[in-house]
Amino acid sequence: RGRAKDKRTYEDYETLNLNEVVKIDTRNAHEKDIEFANREIKLEYRDDFGRLLTRKEAYRNMCYDFHGHGSSKKNQERRLKQIAREREEGKLASRQVMAEGGVGTLGALKATQKATGKAFIIHKT
Repeated sequence: RGRAKDKRTYEDYETLNLNEVVKIDTRNAHEKDIEFANREIKLEYRDDFGRLLTRKEAYRNMCYDFHGHGSSKKNQERRLKQIAREREEGKLASRQVMAEGGVGTLGALKATQKATGKAFIIHKT
């Protein structure tokens, strides 16, 4: 029951060609209808804190709204702790960037991960 498949982004899926999907009768259509049909549509689901949700999280939230119940109290507390931790990490990283005048520790770790191609870093003390 891992969340590895959750981490996929919307960019992983091929784009939808609206000209093939949306058929408009140009004889009876207004200019605005044609304009709306030719627009690019990007669906983004965000939570109450403004974070971008994965497909699974968005679907779960829609189901909770539809059926009239939410997640358990334990899961809500876990999610709030995770959001608070992410915000603190973001603040800490921005402080490091300002203090050091560089990318900071987080940037160095990400650069090392990118260079080695591995998700982990061996730290020798």
